[in-house]
Order: sequence, then structure tokens, then C-alpha cells
Amino acid sequence: MKSLVKTLVLSAFFMLMVFGLHAQQLIYHDGFLPGQTGWRNYDDESTNAVVQDGRYILTHKKTTYSYSGTYALNIDESRDYSVETITTHLSGDEQAPFGLVFGAKDVSNLYYFAISGNGYYILAKQVDAKYNPIIAWTLSPAIVNGDNNPNKLRVEKRGSQLTLFINDQQVAQVPMVEPFGTSIGLVVFKAESAAFDHLTASYLPSSSTVVTVNPVNASVAEVAYHTIFSADDANQWVQSPADSASTSIAGGQYIVSRTAKNWYTSALSSTATTVDMHRNFLIETETTHRSGGQNFGYGLEFGADESRIYHFWIAATGYYYIGFTENNAFNSVVPFTQSDAVNKGEGSRNKLSIAHKNGQLYFYINDQQVETHPDLDFKGSRFGMSVAGPQEIGFNSLSFSYFDKATPIIDATSVPKIYITSPEVTRGLKVVQSSDVLHVAGIAVDPAGIFSVQVNDIQAAVDSKGNFTADVPMGIGDNPLMVTALNNGMRKGTYTFHVVRNKISATEQTSVTQVASSGKFYALLVGEQDYRDSNIPSLEGPVNDATNLSQALTANYTFLPENVTVLKNPSRAEFFRALDDMANKVKKEDNLVIFYAGHGLYDETHLQGYWFPSDAVRDRRDTWISNSDLIDYITAIQSKHTLLISDACFSGSIFKSRSIDLAPKDIQEVYKLPSRKAMTSGTMKEVPDKSVFMEYLVKRLNQNTDKFLPSEQLFASFKTAVINNSPNGQVPQFGEIRETGDEGGDFVFIKKDQ
Repeated sequence: MKSLVKTLVLSAFFMLMVFGLHAQQLIYHDGFLPGQTGWRNYDDESTNAVVQDGRYILTHKKTTYSYSGTYALNIDESRDYSVETITTHLSGDEQAPFGLVFGAKDVSNLYYFAISGNGYYILAKQVDAKYNPIIAWTLSPAIVNGDNNPNKLRVEKRGSQLTLFINDQQVAQVPMVEPFGTSIGLVVFKAESAAFDHLTASYLPSSSTVVTVNPVNASVAEVAYHTIFSADDANQWVQSPADSASTSIAGGQYIVSRTAKNWYTSALSSTATTVDMHRNFLIETETTHRSGGQNFGYGLEFGADESRIYHFWIAATGYYYIGFTENNAFNSVVPFTQSDAVNKGEGSRNKLSIAHKNGQLYFYINDQQVETHPDLDFKGSRFGMSVAGPQEIGFNSLSFSYFDKATPIIDATSVPKIYITSPEVTRGLKVVQSSDVLHVAGIAVDPAGIFSVQVNDIQAAVDSKGNFTADVPMGIGDNPLMVTALNNGMRKGTYTFHVVRNKISATEQTSVTQVASSGKFYALLVGEQDYRDSNIPSLEGPVNDATNLSQALTANYTFLPENVTVLKNPSRAEFFRALDDMANKVKKEDNLVIFYAGHGLYDETHLQGYWFPSDAVRDRRDTWISNSDLIDYITAIQSKHTLLISDACFSGSIFKSRSIDLAPKDIQEVYKLPSRKAMTSGTMKEVPDKSVFMEYLVKRLNQNTDKFLPSEQLFASFKTAVINNSPNGQVPQFGEIRETGDEGGDFVFIKKDQ
């Protein structure tokens, strides 16, 4: 995982004091309700922040960061406390962090506990704006992956320990850090959008230690219902006073207050909240005993219908109970039983969970299993909370989740629908282009899911959502194309269109040739394979790859041998001297290819990619060649077009923007405009020593029959072959090198006249 530039919002409001004893524990809470929050809406060139429907939605747009800072909270660091939020990844970079900020002084000095959309968490600090990991990126099954799935994050300071929780499962514990300050807040990093349901800081009573022994929600697959009681929702939890009982929502809690000793008050989900209690499910709540009698039950309701309601209760004296009421009578399944898992006394906080797995019910208190029982005879599907006797109980949250995904209902007669997104198909279903390879992209949709997609006889690459791509060879004249999609029921859908490939006209050839002939074609080809430092393993292929590329360029294209420089195992100084030489002789009408094959590395601390020259020392960064060094040279070399080709591990880090549309462009137009493009053998992962990337690059250069071959078109012609034939599924990348002078043009390889 990589750390990215961030958008940061710090909170700073004065302590809120509400409701008696609870006032001693709640430091700060904001449910992000319009008109009731101190958090502001704003939109600038880098950040968008919106308070909407009880959520604070943060979107980061650029590589710089912004923040909203206010006063620090009045937190007593000598006491134990927690900071928590519920956050949902909405869109954007699934590797970027989003989550909680705590112990902050300002935007440059802070701690953050964050997760990523693909299931990792990190604990880090910023010291004078410099990134310092405390716990490096760690994969955790406690995280519910993907967009639109909420995850609860909590940081607890207890004595000398800092404990991290995700969805109430303890994931890590480290020695308590030294806070920079007492501000808390929210963090969203580069190129993503996330929502936050609330932000809360509370003191922890010494009696409410939660011991995580058997977490039950680590494998939740789907959340059917969740509320943190930041406001009355569609369930209408707040009821009219009855039975000497009243209900309210305040301070992020649903509060039930009773004075009568007899019977109980129940609050159930609405009939519109549909759940299936025959599936493997999980019901959870967090409760706080606010005041009143401690010998009475309170907790979860489940399996409720008009005649019967099941209860899983605890009592503040340290007991639990399982039973049901029917016909105005209590019926015990498990009578009141003492358990050390219950946090006792007034002000105590407890988590209750009921898990239904494969015909068994499991009951948990503070993630400790206290009871198991075969399926009970419940026919209802409503769930909720209840309080018996004269006491006041607060419920901090309520959720209903499934451990498994619902089995989709598949229409046996359905066939996939196919939509083409590239090329842009006209009404006449005919596309005209001049290149010899067509990049086809689209999406296939079917309720049963997509099994495969084929374009003519080319097997397309397909993701889990049905998005597909294929690179199809084009002959001169009319090319009929048929896209065939199979669903998981093996039913077929098809879509047909035509592409007409025209040869570039003689006039167009002359125009491009005349412009190109005014400049020279240079190449600097570097192969690094024999390293002096024994800690850097030697390679076998790079020098041979550089030589083969040199032969392909000089034999087939307008590269004169005297303008092609091959460096075999150059030192760092020799490499820079060669770049200086190119900067001195390459003119503004010339074209330049820079090729590198060898070891590469991405430094997480400095957020920088590097190449290793032959004299590199593994533990000395000053002996490496950084991306910023290359970008400086590429910017300084005043060529018409510069194409960087990199075959190294982590070579994708050269891009500031990863993706590019591969739709064909007119040859004359792309040659007119200056360009600074790069193609790399991979993204942010290692690539194999035997280079599949170079094999297909050189093969396509040697086999090409077109007079003019834009680098973008060259890349499209072999990208899929590299993906399909590499041992580690490497994905080559093509794009512009930002901030180096690219104006949208492209490097064009021009065939020699035979």
C-alpha cells in the first residue's frame, strides 16, 4: 500500500454537557445534522465538503490538501477516553486512506487511524508534515471492503496503551503515543470520497473495559440495517409516552426511561425494514446503563411478530437472560445467569450480539460468547431493543447484518445486454479509423452475472462488474465485429458493428513526413543488470533488451544508428552525463525515446519511485535515480516529443495520473502537438526478470506494417498480450508525464522506406 496526499478536516468544539451522569463521560459529539452541526459546507479547488442527511461527505480532488481547523477539545489526558466514527467509502482510489484524526495540534502535527477501500488499515503520524508510520498498511478481515459499506473506527486510550478497533473488533494495540494536541477530526486522502456518520469523543469509565475474545462481526458480508441514532429516522424510534416510560434521541443515543417496576418497554424495527432471519445473520447493539435499578433486564429483541417476542437481556448487576414473552407471560430459555463478561454498575457500557449460523444461535456480551442454543421457534422478522423495570438505558447503535451474500434470483430466460463505450459507435453502426488495432471497451450486464466476453475470436478481459476490454487487429477495408457475452447460466447475448480501416492518404503521409523530416529521432537505451552492491541481485535480461530495442528502431524506423545510444550497466554519473548530452543536442523539432530496464523501488516514506544504476547502494537513497530527477531532465530536454519506456519494478510510480483513453487519434493532429508520454511494464508491483513486456514491445515494433505508428497505438497493440502472458498478471501502463510540457500530442514511430 502507498501513502497519498490528503484532505484533512480537524474538529474543535467546546465540550458538550448533557443528561446528568452522561455529562461526565461525553466530551464531544456531532451527528452532522443540517442546522445542528458546527461543521461547514465548502467547495474549493481541492476539496468538497457537504453536510447531508446526517453525514459529513468529504471529497478530495487534487494532490494538495486543505483543512478546516478550530479550537482544541478539553480532553484530560490523565483519563481514559475513546474517539470514534462510522465511515463509508463512496468512490475513488480504493488504496487511499480515510478515517480518524486524533491527538492533533494542527494539520502538520497529528495522528491518524485510517482504512482503505480494499481492506487495509494504518496508524501513522505527521510530524512537521512528514509521514511517519507507526503500524504499516495491514490487511484485516474486520473491514467490510468496497464502496457504500460502513465501517466503525474507534481509538481507545487506556492507561499506557492505545487500542484500535474496526467494527468493534480489536485489530491492534501499541504503547500510547505522545499527543501533539487535543484536536480530533476526519481524514480523506487523494482522489476519493468518503462519508462520516458521526464523530464522538468520550471518557471511558474504569468499569467498562471491553475484552475482545471472540469477535463475531469480522466476516459480515452485507449490512441490512444500521443506525447510530443521530436523529429520528424512518423507523420512528421515538414513541409517545406510555407505561410510565418515555423515549428520546439525544447525544447520539436512543434513550428509554422507565419508572414502573412491572413489565418492559419495547422498540421494534418498522415492518418496512425487511430482513430474513432464516439466513446467517448478526444483530448488535451497544448500550449504556444511565441510571436507575440495576437488577432489571435490558437489551436486544429479535424474531418478533404480533404474538411472540424474543429477548437477550443483561442486568447491571452482572447477569444475562434469554427468553420470550407470549400472551402476557415470560418464558425463560436461559434464566438469569451470572457472567463476568457483563460490565457492571451505573454508567457501564456493554455490547450485545446475537449470531445465527447454520441452525445455531450464538449469544455474545462484549464479544465474549456466553451461550449457544439451537434455532428457536421464531417466525417474526422484527428486531430492536427493550428495557424492563425502573431504569434509564441508552442505546448507542443498532445493526442487522448477514454473514453471507443473498442468493440472487436468476431469470433463466435472461440474456446479457452489451453496451459499447469505445469506440463511439455511430447510428449507422460503422466506425472509421486508420490504425491496425482497435481498442474495444464496454460493459456486459446480466442479473446472473457475466461469465465471459469475446470480440470476434479475441477473449476480452472482464472484471467482476462486467466491464470488458479487448484489442482487435484491423484489416484494410470493412471489419465486421461481433461482441458475444455469456452469463453464468451460459446464455448468450451479442452486439455487432463494423469498423472501416482506411489507409492514410498519400497527401497525409507527405504532410506528416515533411514535418517529421525537419527533426531527428534520438534514443537513449539503458540496460542495468550487473550491480556492484551484493545486496542488489543481478539480472539477466536488461542489456539484451536494450540491444534488441536498438536493433528494432534502427532497422525498421527513422532512427539513425549514430543517434541511438545504448548504455550497458552505466553508473549514476554516466547516466546523468548521457541525459546532459541529450539535453545539449536534442532540438525542439527532434524526437527522443528514453528506455530503462533494471531494478526499481518505491519508497513508502518519501512517496517516490527510483531506478537503480549499477553503482547503487541498497541502503543509500542518494545513490539512486529518482522520478523527480527524471522529470527534471524530461522537462529540460526541448524535444518535440519524448517517450519514456520503463521496464522496472514499481515503474508505474512515474505517473501522476495513471489512466488514459486508448481511442485512436488522427496521425497529423497528434504529431503537431508536443508530448511527454511514458509506457511502463507495470504498476506498483514487482515485474519478472524475463521481460514479457519487452518481448511483445519489440515484437510489435518489428511486425508493424503501418507507415506511422503512434506510441499510444503501439501500447494498445501489446498491452493485453502482456497481461495474459505474464506470470504475475502485470498490467502495463501508458499516460502523460504531468507537469513536463505535454500538450496532448504523441510520439509517432515512422517506418523506413524499404
